[in-house]
Amino acid sequence: MSGVEIGATTAAPGGVLGRSRFSVPDLPVWSAAVRTMQAGGREARLLCIGDSVTQGYGGVSGGWTPNGRAGAWPERLAVMMSGRGLPASAASVAGAGAADGASGGYSAYDPRVTMGAGWGVNALTGMGGKLFSGAAASAGAWSFQPDAAVDRFDMWAVTNTALGVMTVETDGVVRASVNTTKAASMEVTTVAFPETSGPVTVRWASGGAVFISGGVAWRSDVRRARVINAGWGGAKVADWITTDQPYRAYGSIPAAGPDLSVVCLTINDWNAGTAIATYKAGLGALVDRCLTTGDVLLMTGCPSDPAQGKASYAAQGAIRDAVLEVAAARGLAAPIDGTALFGGGFASGLMFDAVHPNAAGQARIAEAMRARVII
Repeated sequence: MSGVEIGATTAAPGGVLGRSRFSVPDLPVWSAAVRTMQAGGREARLLCIGDSVTQGYGGVSGGWTPNGRAGAWPERLAVMMSGRGLPASAASVAGAGAADGASGGYSAYDPRVTMGAGWGVNALTGMGGKLFSGAAASAGAWSFQPDAAVDRFDMWAVTNTALGVMTVETDGVVRASVNTTKAASMEVTTVAFPETSGPVTVRWASGGAVFISGGVAWRSDVRRARVINAGWGGAKVADWITTDQPYRAYGSIPAAGPDLSVVCLTINDWNAGTAIATYKAGLGALVDRCLTTGDVLLMTGCPSDPAQGKASYAAQGAIRDAVLEVAAARGLAAPIDGTALFGGGFASGLMFDAVHPNAAGQARIAEAMRARVII
């Protein structure tokens, strides 16, 4: 991962209302980052690594739609954090996950994102699932609508020698030109511009095709903790530790620079019958990667329903135990236990289907997470 900033390089302090002497005892890096933010330094960063539950499937009536992104627990968490005195924002997108499968396409799942002619969701993956791509000579644009006025956009773009050049614009004015024709990586470019209510627009300009994971919209004179939803529908631990390209999810984690990575990757592994030894090794490798930037908090998924053809409770319990063992072996904070959170077994009243929580279930996860990160 590499980074470059275009435009202003300093940000005025202010706008932080959070608690003084903030400290969550078993999350020291996250706590220090929040204190830095409160003192007017950079924003604290919380990265949510997960599967379709993290991405939000089932949190709305149509599964992915309408606007399933807003029903996902990371987005709910950001609202809860703000309501409890720690300003937070989920004005980011970290890959398309699997939500291009939504009826009406990705934008039906996340209407903050629109894609014009030549832009779409690509089969290539990086960070939270599938990448967005703009074809060479495409006339359209990829646009992101932030939740409030902003003056910065951290764009996460794939670089490779055969790719092209993009422009980033706001209010119809080009603010930066970003050349991705360089060695393979996931590069972060911070683009500065006059305050705007959006959208932030990315266009192909020249050369080959271009690929982005998305980015974070923010305002330089306001501090809000970043809650980044990198949910990836269908993902297993193995998907997050693939290293064939440096822009894959594993290589991209430093692009988000998380002070706290929340990892919940269990349901697809237990329903696919992943061998326990394989699962533990993979989760350990992912944890070690996340520890290079900050704290790690593991979480186990809500129980699937064996009566609907999903894994037995014994198989689910074996994966759950593996998560606890990895956490203990690496001295991590105690994981959030999804089995206990959902009452010990499949909780039909909190579930959309045999695997995914409904709106009430998503809210329960968000509240449990809120209690852990802003004690």
